[in-house]
Amino acid sequence: MRRCTALAAVVVVVAATAALLLVRMRPRPGPATRATAEAEAAPAARAPAVMGMFYPSSPSALREEIQSCLSKVDVQAPAGELIALIVPHAGYSYSAPVAACAYRQVQGRSYDTVVVIGPSHRFPFSGAALSGIPQWLTPLGPVEVDRAATEGIGKLYPAAQVLEAMHDPEHSIEVQLPFLQVVLGQFKLAPILMSDFSDDNCRNLARAVADWAKGKSVLLAASSDMSHYPSHDDAVRVDRETLAAIETMDAAEVTATTKRLMSQGIAGLSTCLCGEGPIKTVLMAAKMLGADRAQVLKYANSGDAPRGPKAGVVGYGAVALYRNGSPQPEGALNREQQQRLLAIARQAIQDYVRNGHRSELSEQDPGLRKPGAAFVTLRKNGSLRGCIGSLEATKALAEDVRERAVMAAVADPRFSPVRPNELADLEIEMSVLLPLIRVATTEEIDISKHGVTVVSGVRRGMFLPQVARETGWSRDELLTRLCQEKAGLLADAWRNGAELYIFTVQAFSSPAPGALGNAGR
Repeated sequence: MRRCTALAAVVVVVAATAALLLVRMRPRPGPATRATAEAEAAPAARAPAVMGMFYPSSPSALREEIQSCLSKVDVQAPAGELIALIVPHAGYSYSAPVAACAYRQVQGRSYDTVVVIGPSHRFPFSGAALSGIPQWLTPLGPVEVDRAATEGIGKLYPAAQVLEAMHDPEHSIEVQLPFLQVVLGQFKLAPILMSDFSDDNCRNLARAVADWAKGKSVLLAASSDMSHYPSHDDAVRVDRETLAAIETMDAAEVTATTKRLMSQGIAGLSTCLCGEGPIKTVLMAAKMLGADRAQVLKYANSGDAPRGPKAGVVGYGAVALYRNGSPQPEGALNREQQQRLLAIARQAIQDYVRNGHRSELSEQDPGLRKPGAAFVTLRKNGSLRGCIGSLEATKALAEDVRERAVMAAVADPRFSPVRPNELADLEIEMSVLLPLIRVATTEEIDISKHGVTVVSGVRRGMFLPQVARETGWSRDELLTRLCQEKAGLLADAWRNGAELYIFTVQAFSSPAPGALGNAGR
């Protein structure tokens, strides 16, 4: 697998590795039928398939690498009860720093069983492949397979059956285990592979997993990398849109988004999500278990790694799904209000571009008549087409959105005005700013959720909360760039008297009208 083969094998003689050598290694078979799988004599343990290639074979080196990655993750306050994770599965030298951001959320918690759902990269099959082998081995020792989970899920969804041959050469579940061993210690594993990513299969498997997991101490994990083999910049754009779809927790939105992106003819792009089926299944199962919030924890791609090439990259995202998340802040918009603002923005753009005048606006919703500020971003076929916003709430939110939408279409100095024949291709993204809060120290800034404004005299600059997770910048780097690139200040002005404010936003979007048919919606 390109970009996934990351580390050279290291040969060491230790007890854990010796135990691996005692396992009888079977030939790697092709796809198996249920009859042959049932007839096959199950070994005592599954031996690693990618040890020494995707991650170190030395127990000490493996543990040290994982602990090093975990130690570099900023601790974030949980947004509720953790129900599920989405984690990458490439070679550790590329994806481990991103995976660590997900597994850092687990550290210090306890789960009886972890259900890991991954894609099959080698063999096609219907339904889902379970494992009935008692143990899976890693350099850190054995992981016990939860036979009760295998039997329970199999009874609830008969298309999920024990198919050890599918698991033998596959890495998507295996690479998650050392991380889980480090952060959890003892736990049981329920490994599930998928090849059929159809809505029906995802939904049926999700229902079986959720029904079995109810009332138990269970963590769900979807194993998936993101865009495969575009340029670095294209990967960032594609993966940003895909992560935004995942944040909606709507499996149908994920499907529509990946279809739309794949239809754009982006050079080198072979898939947006190699584990799209596992992600959709986990999203649906997590929602059935009460998850109500998705939070992107980290994004990077292989081009961001040391000496990583900028062409033919693979993207990696870490996402956490929570139940009973933090209540919405005061002034937050409900879904109907969000849709109303998007409609106002689109109508205003269409009227101005076609007729040269601003549309009339008579807003009845009290929440949209209150003072507010928003950024309106326009994209055409995924590329930026205009972006204008307000930093302060000086007029009614609905009126501010109407004005900023028109300005984004015709007054962004970086672009020519939008033409009538482009209207059907415009995607509208909106970020509504919630009130600014001045901070006394930078420790109060959580770049995973806060936007930041810097003010010094008449100069000011602002980054939306999305910037940090899209770029992967640290807090210090974000503040330095904010001062230098956005406010025209000295790079270290944030250390020397400039005022810093934090804010949160509600971000939502409307797809291009012309893309709806292409997305199958």
